[in-house]
Amino acid sequence: MAYEILRSIVEAEERAGQIVKQATEDAEALKKDAQKQRETQLQQVQQQGKELMQLVAKQADEESRVEIQNIQKDTEIACSKIREQAAKKKEEAVQAVIGRVVGAYGSR
Repeated sequence: MAYEILRSIVEAEERAGQIVKQATEDAEALKKDAQKQRETQLQQVQQQGKELMQLVAKQADEESRVEIQNIQKDTEIACSKIREQAAKKKEEAVQAVIGRVVGAYGSR
């Protein structure tokens, strides 16, 4: 009987050792799996970050192009107005010079 008790104790210890060994292996497998998942998620987040940065840059570029076009249109309108005013002033200046020249020397 004592032999059987000792044998059952040894068997129980062996099973406990196997359970501990299996639990350790399972824990390592879970740890490796978690690390792989973390790496995968990190890569996904990095890729999403890059895509978001590209999208923001593209939107900013498009917005700046629109703004540049608006500035160019406004500048063209302002230049046209200045040209018109300059043409009117030029005509007025020519008439003033002619009036003075003809007025001063025209009666002789």
